[in-house]
Amino acid sequence: MASSPASPALFDQFARGWRGYVLIALIALTSGFMGAMRVPVTDIDEARFAQATRQMVESDDYVRIHFQDTERNRKPIGIYWLQAASVNAMHPFIERLNTIWPYRIPSTLGLMLASLATLWAGTALFGPRIGFVGAAIFAVGFLAGVEGMIAKTDAAMTGFTALAFAALAQLRVGTKRPRIIALLFWAAIGCGILIKGPLPPAAAALALVVLALWERRAAWMKPLAFWTGPVLALAITLPWLIAIGIATDGRFYADLLANEIGPKLVAGGDHRHGGIPGYYFLLLPLLIFPATYALPAAARLSWSAIRAPRNDEASSAFRFLIAWATPIFAIFELLPTKLIHYTLPAYPAIALMCAAGLFAMRSKPWRTTHPAGLVLFGVFGALIVGLLAFVSTYMPGYLADAGLRRAIATGLIGALVLGGAIVGLILLQRPTARAAVLVACALIFSFSLRERLMPEARSLWVSNEAAAAMTRARLMPRQDQNFWIIGYEQPSIVFLTRTWVRFTEIEDVAETPIQAGDGMIIEQRVFDRAEAALGERGLKFEALEQPARGMAIGRGEHMILNIGRARELSSGEHADAQRPSP
Repeated sequence: MASSPASPALFDQFARGWRGYVLIALIALTSGFMGAMRVPVTDIDEARFAQATRQMVESDDYVRIHFQDTERNRKPIGIYWLQAASVNAMHPFIERLNTIWPYRIPSTLGLMLASLATLWAGTALFGPRIGFVGAAIFAVGFLAGVEGMIAKTDAAMTGFTALAFAALAQLRVGTKRPRIIALLFWAAIGCGILIKGPLPPAAAALALVVLALWERRAAWMKPLAFWTGPVLALAITLPWLIAIGIATDGRFYADLLANEIGPKLVAGGDHRHGGIPGYYFLLLPLLIFPATYALPAAARLSWSAIRAPRNDEASSAFRFLIAWATPIFAIFELLPTKLIHYTLPAYPAIALMCAAGLFAMRSKPWRTTHPAGLVLFGVFGALIVGLLAFVSTYMPGYLADAGLRRAIATGLIGALVLGGAIVGLILLQRPTARAAVLVACALIFSFSLRERLMPEARSLWVSNEAAAAMTRARLMPRQDQNFWIIGYEQPSIVFLTRTWVRFTEIEDVAETPIQAGDGMIIEQRVFDRAEAALGERGLKFEALEQPARGMAIGRGEHMILNIGRARELSSGEHADAQRPSP
């Protein structure tokens, strides 16, 4: 597709200059950091990443990665370094290392980097208008915004991957300094390896292979072969690879082969997180919302590019974006392990396709793309409204029907916002105006979910409720006293309390060195078995606070956590414990 023509319009003048990059950065910052200071730490991945970083800061060991006493060195270290730098920089503003928002800053910055790279790539491929709109609808996307808030690897990895593809886009359209752009590509690849291992270079390599085979030309790729680029990527990654090999006496590479690379090559990953064929394709309209509206137009333009001759310059930009997104989707669709965030690095390319489709809807005589887009937008927007209403039921209330009433009220407000957005899409004809409606709708939904509902939905965060109960009972773990958690394994409780708390399986309670005075959390479903095991050792659980009730999101289950300490049985209790049951 050809670049957008020059226009004297105010929007075009704004989007063409540095102000466009500033505005995209602000939109991405708003989208990513929304809820970061209020939503409690989430299970399972975020809590593990944050706790491992916390232990890195506490121990002042920035080479090895631990979660409690377990080494996690098979994970690339880049995200831990970024989180540790953020925590150290924010240290004057936080009281304790279990404050979650500093750990989330690198993810927000990763979303900003991905959005700016999307704008840079889109400007090269289509022009500033489409590039700006594509970057904006990507930045406020449902999945992108959530990942930008959570302290994990995916937003940062997507940032460096998008930067690498943006550099490729610059080389593809022609640049005055190809070697500098090539160095930027290799630097992004090196940083991506430190964040997510082989995924960023694999995505870039697959895209280059697809384009070379599809177009039968690769002259524009030659600057990538200049030797300083690969050397730069090695200079970024090799020091840590050497340091971790020395620090672990070579166990890092043996564990990586035995526990990561081998099983994934043979079995394809963790079958506990499986999914049906087409998993990512079916979820795309929801996860990329609000770009959902332009998906039919993007699909039509993509199909035209696929059918066009390989030397058709008008389809060159779409061929590049198809080669960017399709291999990522194809690989993860083929693997049995399926988690919704795996395909996030493809979303910048899809957002740019949607932006191009948004502009094409006005200039092409299409009859179905606009109605189909409205239907998709309405259906998947309604799913998000339903999610808002569902989360609202976990907020505290004193009336028996408080949850239902709150869900109805939340659903009505969400429906009004969604309905207003649909009316705006019908009445407004300019692509930029429609893009503004999409961005506004997405930001309102994100604000409602992550700033208002989730922080107040206390029943969603059973670890937070347990930590609050422990504080009231003055039972917070101390380094000179053991604290045992039986039947509950979510890592968020470790991050919210102390590193030295210990998880114990119910089968191991009899052999666990529990002593009188030790703090304890016992999950209700194993409570009777735990009490029996303690009684055999002359101990009894003494509750010091009302049980904490709520959802363990990592397991998707409601739980009741009993909070107290172990004490010795009295003579009467000991005699009762020894008396055989009738």
